[in-house]
Amino acid sequence: MESIPCRRRRLVVAVSGILAAAALAACGSGATRVAGGADAGVLDMYLYQKPKTFSPLAPGNGPDQLVMSFIFDSLYGADAAHTLRPRLAAAPPRVSADARTIIFTLRPGLKWSDGQPLTAQDVVFTYNALADPATGSAQTGRFTAVTGAKELTDGRAATLDGVTAPDGRTVRITTSRPAAGLPGLIGALPILPRHVLGGQPAKGLGDHAFFTAPTVGSGAFTFVRYETDQYVELAANPHHRRPVSIRKVFLKPVTSDVATAQLGTGEMDLAQISATDLPAVRRLTDVKVVTARSPGFTRIAVNQSQERFKDVRVRRALLMAIDRRGLVDQVLGGAGTVVDSSFSGDLAPADAGYAYDPVEAKGLLAAAGWDPAARVTLAWVPGQRDRDTAATVIQSQLQAVGVAVELKQVQVAELLASYAERTFDLALFGGGNYATEPSTVAAIDACDQGYPAGGNVGHFCSEDLDELLARAETVGDPDARRELFRQAARVEHAEVPHLWLYNPDTIWAHRSGLTGFEPSGMPTNEIGFWDLATWKLGES
Repeated sequence: MESIPCRRRRLVVAVSGILAAAALAACGSGATRVAGGADAGVLDMYLYQKPKTFSPLAPGNGPDQLVMSFIFDSLYGADAAHTLRPRLAAAPPRVSADARTIIFTLRPGLKWSDGQPLTAQDVVFTYNALADPATGSAQTGRFTAVTGAKELTDGRAATLDGVTAPDGRTVRITTSRPAAGLPGLIGALPILPRHVLGGQPAKGLGDHAFFTAPTVGSGAFTFVRYETDQYVELAANPHHRRPVSIRKVFLKPVTSDVATAQLGTGEMDLAQISATDLPAVRRLTDVKVVTARSPGFTRIAVNQSQERFKDVRVRRALLMAIDRRGLVDQVLGGAGTVVDSSFSGDLAPADAGYAYDPVEAKGLLAAAGWDPAARVTLAWVPGQRDRDTAATVIQSQLQAVGVAVELKQVQVAELLASYAERTFDLALFGGGNYATEPSTVAAIDACDQGYPAGGNVGHFCSEDLDELLARAETVGDPDARRELFRQAARVEHAEVPHLWLYNPDTIWAHRSGLTGFEPSGMPTNEIGFWDLATWKLGES
């Protein structure tokens, strides 16, 4: 086993004030790292939480998805402008006029990291696994429009009739209803190796040992090992469709404070930083700062399986009790925007939204019969500066209108379990990509997408919203389709399925020796970074 470089064996000490980190002593002889990478071709990158599993079948979890974006590739991905572009696919998808047949064509000569050919049969296998609840997949809701999905879900069929491979490079999908947005819903999902997993029974596939050490992939890097709570080690994929410049990557699950401090000492090459740390980071030597707009947003899930949260007046009151503009200005340093819809850009309602109004919030709570003695728990995974601070501010502001809030810091596994068991009250989290394909909003809003079958964590349900989203899938004309999404956005805005907080601008800082880096608008998402193969570090 290769020894771990000194700078990864060092004891990490959290200090107050990132510039003080420069005083940390190096191990061994005391030599400090040379800016631009002391280890040629080795990249150290911030991983904002500890990963749990490396399985596309598992419920979405940010750090897991970030790791998977390095080791698995997908048919399509989103560039920095959040536009869907081909990756394993050779061209954009071909969608029939009635939006019921979709053709994907793969690039020629694709290979897995072990040298085996990657073909259309791998895509067919993957989509069947992701659509089948027997595998433990949390992605089944994305495939409901595909022909045969109901039969597969009900256990009356073993495969999807509507997903076939006429030849080694062609995937043909037919649907039981028009599904114009299907490429955006499934095209970015990681493709799995059929020659490794295809012989396994569907039942419980998601628990297979492969997903703890997925050493075969098609991404720019291959999985080497995960030293629990320390780092995930990756190596360049020699069979990637493009030459990979960086030799190794170490993804380090540390808090944002520690990651920023390590930028200063040279132990970290790339990190997402807090807006509050930006002035200090700009003073660091040989560190560059780049920003990007997020395609997702930070929000609070409201558990609407609880009777007290089903009243829309309560959800509106909670939203109006939070000074969201103040959070953007003070917590994000102005690097973000307040949002009032899950729909992005010009699809979002253009009205004034839900302005901060504690008096109105109190009135709405009183009208809804809210019990001020009832306790409400706000849970979140700690470690990101903006969310940690926002939770405390929100607690104070909700208490000011008569909502008794208790804060609860949890780890990822506990938070996901509370989603599945519906035991949480309020949960603060963020992410997703709702800018590339508007129909993806259905994954967090639709009645049939309740967690864990989908991403509707709060179990919100609006038949009117579902009907508009379904109609948009039947329309091929882009302008007419966007108008239906605008109508859907107005319905969603009125119903407040989540407490929308803000859309943060992500701020990335990296050592000057890293080139080719194109910032993502998020610490992670299911699509990941656009082109990891172009990254270079030092003399790599």
